Amino acid sequence: MLAMQSSTNINLQEVRLKAMTSSETSNLSEIDPFFNPQSVALIGASSDYRKLGNSILMNLLASEIDVFPVTRNRESILGVRAYGSLKEIPKPVDLVIVAVAAKYCTDLMTQIRKAGAKNAVIISGGFSEVGTEGAAMEEELVKAAKTAGVRIIGPNCVGVSNSKVFNGTFTMMPERGNIALVSQSGALGGMLIYTTRAKRIGISKFASIGNAADVSFVEILDYFKDDPKSSVIAVYVEGLEDGRNLFNSFKAAASQKPVVILKGGRSEAGNRATKSHTGSLAGSSHIFEGVIKQAGCVLAPTLDSLLEICKLFDFQPLPQGSNIGIISNTGGAAVLAADAASNLGLNIPLLSSETRHELRQALSPMAAIDNPVDVVASGGRREYRLTTEYMLKDSNIDMLLVICGVPTFAGMTQTEHAAGTLEGVRTADTRKPVVGVWLAGDVGKPGKDLLEMNQIPCYDDPTMAALCMAHITEYSQMHFNKQKKD
Repeated sequence: MLAMQSSTNINLQEVRLKAMTSSETSNLSEIDPFFNPQSVALIGASSDYRKLGNSILMNLLASEIDVFPVTRNRESILGVRAYGSLKEIPKPVDLVIVAVAAKYCTDLMTQIRKAGAKNAVIISGGFSEVGTEGAAMEEELVKAAKTAGVRIIGPNCVGVSNSKVFNGTFTMMPERGNIALVSQSGALGGMLIYTTRAKRIGISKFASIGNAADVSFVEILDYFKDDPKSSVIAVYVEGLEDGRNLFNSFKAAASQKPVVILKGGRSEAGNRATKSHTGSLAGSSHIFEGVIKQAGCVLAPTLDSLLEICKLFDFQPLPQGSNIGIISNTGGAAVLAADAASNLGLNIPLLSSETRHELRQALSPMAAIDNPVDVVASGGRREYRLTTEYMLKDSNIDMLLVICGVPTFAGMTQTEHAAGTLEGVRTADTRKPVVGVWLAGDVGKPGKDLLEMNQIPCYDDPTMAALCMAHITEYSQMHFNKQKKD
């Protein structure tokens, strides 16, 4: 990767403001009721904890909306009045969630529209993903929805959620944040939601599109692009139709905010699994990857890296170049970080003579003051504060990776190295991204938590940290270098 020479601060806030003031609101009004309903009816509500209709209802009742359970079996469920049909609900509803057998879904479309809703989420499976008969049923469902004037997400999906409004899925509500997530796989999307809760990763909106029989991947992307509450878009995709529109949608979204994509179905075996999973074709992996790069999006190599890359985009500004500085108190971790950064195309430059002089005065005689800087095991809060400050002020450094193997000796606390890093960042007062790697498992967790509460993403592995830093650099160069040339 080529280093950028611009002295202009590259700030994701500028990108976010573009999204907030965008005039491209083509499908906001049509898609928005899926994510911002004031009232939701659930067809297939159940008191049986083993059924999806029970899990969805529990999530809806924990939300800040009006909820109307629909079932023929009971007059109340979970202490809430239930209705025998949509027409019995005393007021119009904004969204209907359907969790009944596939064979009943088509006939519900007219009833949904008469209930006041123009939007429905079809959780039910048993459509094109199961074969010819299911595909025919799905075709009839779409025809009925169009005739009734109802847009549908699904079928064969987990649902949708807005972490500030409601949870219309049968999975947990994610942590609140700024990352919009769209997944073609319902179960995998649900697992990613669980991951957000464990890793302090905040989600704004989530959509599981399933078979995408009506509302398409492109429409969801366009909605997330224009959504002022979402600063980053995470995508899990297997196979899609209409490649040209998809490319245009990815390109438009990536011009306003980072789009990070994980592609399933890259191998022949994965391609076969995709067809049986969502009823779609995966297509050529090489062609897809080329399209992603041309569109200005970032391609995540693994499931674990998808949201970790998004978290760095969300927490920190973009780098102005590809020069990385590395601080560590353990030489081995610094070596691993340097290897990973170099392999990913990042530069590890020499520090300026002024910075090396300052470090020599501040650190132990045994410290290594080249880049990476090794403050040695005895380095504590003071050493991390000064080293962080000096390296961030160095014009040769565009971003900083701070590594700590948390010591349990010499009276040092579990958080002092993190506290020193934060002090150094504040004193330096630069718009350069800072990333942490806090080792030692549970021993390192208090320091890691302290950093992340202050918007510095912190990882367990130097290689993952370097990977995330390489990807934000890639995005920055694709978009801001292009702007300079234009």
